[in-house]
Amino acid sequence: MNTLIKTQYGKALLSFSLIVFINLSVLSVIILGIGLGIKGYISDTRFAYEAVTCCEGICLKCFFTLWTFFTILPWGCVAILFIGIGMATRKTILMLSWNYRFIRHITPLSYETHLNLKNILLATNLYGKLVLLDNNKLHCAFTLGLWKPKIYVSSSICSYLSGKELLAVILHDTHHKKCKDPLKLFVVQILYALNFFLPINGYLIDLYSAASEKAADDSAINFSREPLDMASALVKLSKFKLMDTMSHSAAFSKEQNIVEDRISRLLETQRPHPFLGKTHLYLSCIASVFIAAIICLSLFSKSFNHTYTIECKTRACNMAKCG
Repeated sequence: MNTLIKTQYGKALLSFSLIVFINLSVLSVIILGIGLGIKGYISDTRFAYEAVTCCEGICLKCFFTLWTFFTILPWGCVAILFIGIGMATRKTILMLSWNYRFIRHITPLSYETHLNLKNILLATNLYGKLVLLDNNKLHCAFTLGLWKPKIYVSSSICSYLSGKELLAVILHDTHHKKCKDPLKLFVVQILYALNFFLPINGYLIDLYSAASEKAADDSAINFSREPLDMASALVKLSKFKLMDTMSHSAAFSKEQNIVEDRISRLLETQRPHPFLGKTHLYLSCIASVFIAAIICLSLFSKSFNHTYTIECKTRACNMAKCG
């Protein structure tokens, strides 16, 4: 187990497991709390409304109290749940529809148009398992698909990359295909949208993305034994991707940082992790624990309400004097 965790594949698996465990645990607590307490939330809200308005108008002294705060708080948790469900549903529809539109408009090319690619696929027993895209402007290779992922390679990189570089790229994406990384990424993105209020999710997703890419690099190197070919291919492809996304540099910055870290690692020029990264982790953990605690408190806050009564005849609402 310790050996597995020390590998990039083990780190990616650990990050993915943490994301799933943390988010499903929080989601389960929210759903359980709402399911068990919804009747109490409704009765408490009705009781609070009667208390606040028992003086024939809204009594501000009765409204701005700890009691009414803990009455309203659970509804904020309910709103968070439904907002998260809406965001996750939207994310799911967008991702599935994008995949469908992309696959539907694909015009695959025959391997015969690029004999170097054909020879590589024959040598690695991947013939027929890769889709060659008829696109000379797109310089990329990627794995796409949930249940049966496929490797897609643009025709332009077949002539742009050397034979060894192209082999490294194909082996890299073969690892993603075997590990079903597109499906895992889909799951973590949905969980991220569902529990949008947890800051730790962003850090763990970045960690998973970096580890899964490095694990794919390691898989390619274990086969080819040529880390420089993988690094060279990354430099060439990232150059084109950076140019294509220059207008969206803010969105591309994280991915570019991962690419730079992968290249440094392949060249064995690893830089020490900045203290700022650890600070971000600690702050994310503290903020996530605090938010989770507030949510649990709001779900089980009914115990704060049992000592209050309404005395409209004496113009006393929620233990405060009206008037």
